[in-house]
This record gives sequence, structure tokens and C-alpha cells, in this order.
Amino acid sequence: MQGAYTIAGMTPDQVDAADLLVGTMKPPPDLAGWRRDGGDAAVSAGRCQDVRVATNPRGYVQGLCLCRQARHVVHGAILDVPLFVVASAADGPGVASALVADLCAIAGRLDCAAVRIRTGHSPRALHGMDRARRSGGAGIAVILDSSPLGEPPWGVRAPACP
Repeated sequence: MQGAYTIAGMTPDQVDAADLLVGTMKPPPDLAGWRRDGGDAAVSAGRCQDVRVATNPRGYVQGLCLCRQARHVVHGAILDVPLFVVASAADGPGVASALVADLCAIAGRLDCAAVRIRTGHSPRALHGMDRARRSGGAGIAVILDSSPLGEPPWGVRAPACP
């Protein structure tokens, strides 16, 4: 069912569904703010950032990821994916494959040598992709990185005072 998913940037009407996917994370990302502001402008000046969403033919959100350009010690320019979430119980591998293919296409357009996916939140979604590999004819390395992030890749908002 890999071809059954549409991958695109998150639209305003998908924010609520996307928030349900990532709401249990601590601290939860502010996807509406990420979409509006492009992430933390002070950290990401000059970098391409996006929230990519996988939807099924009925328009239901089946997965999402945050991606941004970064520098890697070995590969140089890479597309960093600090958040990768798949919500499909029926076809998790298909959703994950569609997202990875989209990320590799973006990396190719941005002249990135690799896509680094932080697997901490979705290790099962990427089952079977347990080592760096080359993606099709695009020549983009896929790096699955289970190391934890020091800081969340999104701005953390202070709780409102009562």
C-alpha cells in the first residue's frame, strides 16, 4: 500500500490530528507554531524546515515527521529528522516507507548526502531498516540514529500562569 499515501507539508486543517500523534511527548512540540514560524528562527536561520504529513486516500493523517537541514561530521549537509511518528496500525511499514521516500527526495533537491532519522519515538515504525542504506537510484544515505536528543528540536513554551 506504499503508493496509497500522500506526503506533503502540514496544512492548518491537519494541525489538530497531528497534535494527537505527538501529544504524549514530553515536552510536546508546538506543531502550529512550527508550521507558522518555521521552528526556532534563532537556531534555524538559513535552514529549510518543514512538517511533513502522510495521509491516506480518505485524508486521515497516518504519520508525520519534522525535518530540517543540518551539518553532519561525516556526510556534510544532511536532512535531519528529529521526529518521525507513524500512526497506522494496518500499514505502518507502508507509511514509514512513503515518508522515507519523500524525505530522500527532499534531501536530493537540497543537495544533502543523507537523511538522519532519530528513531527514539518510532523504533517499530522503521523495523527492518536497522542500518544505513542507499535509497534507490537517488544515492541518499538513510541513517537511523537511536541516540537521544539533548534538547527538543522545537521551542518549548513556558506554561501559562493561572
